[in-house]
Amino acid sequence: MKSIKIAKTILVLLSGIQLATAQERKTELYGQVGDSLTKGALPNATVILKGKDTTFHSLSSVKGSFHFKDLPTGTYTLSVVYIGYKPYTKNEIVIDGSKTAIPADIYLALDQQQLKGVSVAGAKPFIVQRLDKVVLNVAESPIAAGGNAYDVVLRAPGVAEKDGLQFRGKKVIVLVDGRNTNLTGDNIKEYLSAMPSNGVERIEVIPNPSAKYDAAGGAVINIITAKNKKLGTNGVVTLGVGAGTYARYNAGASINYRNNKLNLYGGYDYLHAQSYMDNTSNRLMENITKINEDEHEVRTRNNHTFKAGMDYDINSKNTFGIFLRGMYNTRDRDDMNHTDQRGPGTEPSYSTVATDGHATFYNPAVNIYYKSMLDSTGKMLIVNADYLRYDKTINDDILTRYFNSEMIEQYPSLALRNNSPTNNTIKSVTVDYVHPSKLARFEAGLKVNFNTIDNDIIWQQQAVGKWLTDSAKTNHFIYKENINALYLNASRTFGKFETQAGIRAEQTNTEGISVTTGQTDKNSYLNFFPSLSVQFNQSEKQQFGFSYQEKIDRPKFDILNPFIIYRSQYSYFQGNPYLSPSISHNFELSYAYNNQWMAAFTYQHHQKVVADIFKKAASGDAVISTFENVSSGDYVDGNVTYSLPLLHNKWTSINTLGGFYAKYNSTSDLQLNSAQVTGYFSSNNIIQLPQSFKLEVNGRYYSAQAFGMYHFDPSYAVDMGLSKTMLKKTATVSLSVSDIFNTFQSKYSILSSGLNMANVAKAESRFVKLQLTYKLGNKNVKASTIRSSSIETEKQRIESN
Repeated sequence: MKSIKIAKTILVLLSGIQLATAQERKTELYGQVGDSLTKGALPNATVILKGKDTTFHSLSSVKGSFHFKDLPTGTYTLSVVYIGYKPYTKNEIVIDGSKTAIPADIYLALDQQQLKGVSVAGAKPFIVQRLDKVVLNVAESPIAAGGNAYDVVLRAPGVAEKDGLQFRGKKVIVLVDGRNTNLTGDNIKEYLSAMPSNGVERIEVIPNPSAKYDAAGGAVINIITAKNKKLGTNGVVTLGVGAGTYARYNAGASINYRNNKLNLYGGYDYLHAQSYMDNTSNRLMENITKINEDEHEVRTRNNHTFKAGMDYDINSKNTFGIFLRGMYNTRDRDDMNHTDQRGPGTEPSYSTVATDGHATFYNPAVNIYYKSMLDSTGKMLIVNADYLRYDKTINDDILTRYFNSEMIEQYPSLALRNNSPTNNTIKSVTVDYVHPSKLARFEAGLKVNFNTIDNDIIWQQQAVGKWLTDSAKTNHFIYKENINALYLNASRTFGKFETQAGIRAEQTNTEGISVTTGQTDKNSYLNFFPSLSVQFNQSEKQQFGFSYQEKIDRPKFDILNPFIIYRSQYSYFQGNPYLSPSISHNFELSYAYNNQWMAAFTYQHHQKVVADIFKKAASGDAVISTFENVSSGDYVDGNVTYSLPLLHNKWTSINTLGGFYAKYNSTSDLQLNSAQVTGYFSSNNIIQLPQSFKLEVNGRYYSAQAFGMYHFDPSYAVDMGLSKTMLKKTATVSLSVSDIFNTFQSKYSILSSGLNMANVAKAESRFVKLQLTYKLGNKNVKASTIRSSSIETEKQRIESN
């Protein structure tokens, strides 16, 4: 019944829009201006429409659109000019009293003689920054070759790895070809690490998404996979090898076929990787007991990713499509932990924990969509239906042995095993409507979403030769969530000002069910999320921007599970079913000059922010990691990026300098008030060498950080890559080394509730990779349609162990 009411409401809104614009005039001309390389919009392009006796001028909007109104009938010439690009001219445009659209989007090509510092001659720039987005052209990076999508995402200025991915301190929604991955934390890292970078064309980071996107995402990262351009058949084959401590290899193939009405495409990639992780921890419990741990783990991954899709043009105005994607990954882990414990008046004791683990991750998803162009003015209706399943099964065999100070086994060993299947389903339907009018460009839509997360954690302990269920660790928890949403956006140009305002309403119903205890917790709430963005285009060279968004951060599904989860004899995890969502107010000022200078200042205020904390177990020396709501939190970020041209544009250096400050405002005794300003710097340098060689050097640095109960030491890393195109540009060979000096690690300390801990986590980060990419068939196959799915954020909140 709620869904029916939502549908009726949106129809009323749309009817109002139709009535408001029914009397508009018909003498109009409109179109779109974009970059021929990135296909992104070109804002502030000068558009000139010249007739026999009169001339009209306009600037393209932040989305690249232009619009001339109340035109006299006649024949016109259209010209588009943008600094750094070749001019565009179209003659014989007839205005006959009706709306007239340019037959296709206008894409301007770079003019290498005019361009100063935004690209290397003869190549796309790797990083392109605009007020509305940051674009990474992955194929232009030798370092990216043979790597994965996750590592490339982390190279975007402003993107950081913290409890998943963040951009300028904002949590992100991660999309692939406009369709949500619905992953976060370890899961998004697992998924994108399994996606070879050779299958990615570009990555777009959108700092301030409109109300069309789910309110849970402060920013959007859209990974656009490589596709082709015109009619015919095309394919790409890749082969790669590499090594760190252990060998790794990858292979993949994709194919695309299109005729006038039908587009079929698909691909498969495989990656085998093995790497180590070392972790050292020194704890002081209540200033008495010392616990020192040294852990070495080797993980072996076999990742399979696949996609297949069809787009069919029913006629010139209606398109239908279906898209399937997924992954099947296995992970084996061999872990050994050595621990010694010392206390006053007692002999030192030692223990070892050996873990032999196997995990599988299975993530199939299907999207069905229908798109209809309702008329020539740009009215559009899009319907999406999505079904996604994310299953994981973790099996660990754990053997703990206890020794005295003379390393003689003094207690019987403890044998445990963990079998933890998790089954998640997400179902969603969205309807989006676009309505251009004389008053404004309107966008409206609805979304109905259902999520079910089923965690069944089964622990067993070996006793008297039998495996018996460990009731203290075993639990079965089901979480159900239904979100119903409506949104309305309006955008309009006022002279040199581009404005967009929107409102999104989300009604949420949740139910947490502990099958083990029979306890059920329900919750229901309604929130409204306004958004506003204004861009002032002072000239073709200078643009200023302002945006405001209200957002929500719902707790991830796994951290709502109230049971204690065993990690080791000294470490446990426990969720909190009583966590409340956090509401944030996000402000951003931005500035761009001459496509070379970019600056942004961000301020966020969070209410009831969810903080991770540590507390001592009721008995023994174990530490429990859990979460609580803190009254509020603040985040400030400022950064400047400069694109520097050198060696007659054969060397492009893109450098970002910034700093951020984050602080919890907590009145509790959890010691969460640590905070300090952290500076960061990144530099990406691409040099075009003779004989079709290209060299890339990339570096990044973060100064010391303090946030909540954490204190992080500085960290830095340098990467290098070299590539060469061959065989008339059909083949590319790339050689790269990541973290050349093997310096990247996470070194931090924690001070909280009687716990004083110093920790060093070193994941293997230095790898040498060699990759060959070869393009087959027609190299001008038209790209398969990129569309958005109806699932935006739900699986963003699924965590893996």
